Amino acid sequence: MTPVLLLVGDDDLLLHRELERVLTDLREQDPELAVETCDVQETDHLPELRTASLFGGRTCVVVRGAEGISGQLKAEVEAYVAAPTDEAVLVLVARGAGKIQKVAKLVKEHGERLDVKTPPDWDDRGWQRLVGEEFRRLRRKADATAITALLAHAGNDPGTIASKVGSVCATHSGVATLTAEHVESSVEGHGRRSGFAIADAVAERDPAAALVAVRGSLESGEAPLAILGALTFRMRQLLRVRSGAGPKDAGVSPGQHRRLQALAGAFNPGELAWCHDRLAQLDVDLKGADLPDHLLLELAILEVATPRHVGRPFHPLAPA
Repeated sequence: MTPVLLLVGDDDLLLHRELERVLTDLREQDPELAVETCDVQETDHLPELRTASLFGGRTCVVVRGAEGISGQLKAEVEAYVAAPTDEAVLVLVARGAGKIQKVAKLVKEHGERLDVKTPPDWDDRGWQRLVGEEFRRLRRKADATAITALLAHAGNDPGTIASKVGSVCATHSGVATLTAEHVESSVEGHGRRSGFAIADAVAERDPAAALVAVRGSLESGEAPLAILGALTFRMRQLLRVRSGAGPKDAGVSPGQHRRLQALAGAFNPGELAWCHDRLAQLDVDLKGADLPDHLLLELAILEVATPRHVGRPFHPLAPA
């Protein structure tokens, strides 16, 4: 049993889920484990770990908000982590380790650090896996269509995903395998999607998905100019990759570069440059046109997400 664990992440829900998993694993190793949880804001001293539990099992102390430890508590944590006892477990939960680098270094020497990462916006599989884990956590089975539909409503927000998964499961408690139909009948609204998620839908030449994403982003308060910035950035990446730039020059990993190559290949000759120019016009419109920003943005998204042969008039209902 590892004597010291440091959980580091930037999302409270994902950190909580990882803490649940860690405690379940520890209890499987020691059914008599006595767990005590404390928050840094409410604690001046580290609870006793070197004295055996009154119930005979190991003692486990969970310290939440460990990124904020200071003063006497910080000194006590550093001293304990430098020489932990095998008869107890200390679990530190932190939103970042920048302010506790000494503790993090000591944990690496005497225990284990677990980084709890939120999937990047472009990592569709990562988000799908997160949704699937939420369904499994509630002991429910959901097919691929249900996961895709739920992401469309929840967006890239772990807390919203968990909430909507719970709603779907509660509404359809007797269903063996949940599908998109079950999700659509019990969940409303568009999820928060980042500008990059919108840009990816545009790059995938999927105007319907792009409109759903942009409406979700606008509903959550995302600024139109911020969305435009992400779109322009992605178009420039695609233009660089299309022109032969490698991963380093494009500023992406080899895996992302391969994906961008595939996306760039879906554009007709001259289409990427046309899309870039259309976004430049959108920038001008957003800063001075009389039409509502959301309308200007949606019209531009529809145009750049719809495949076209450059030089032909735009007609969104025309066959490709």
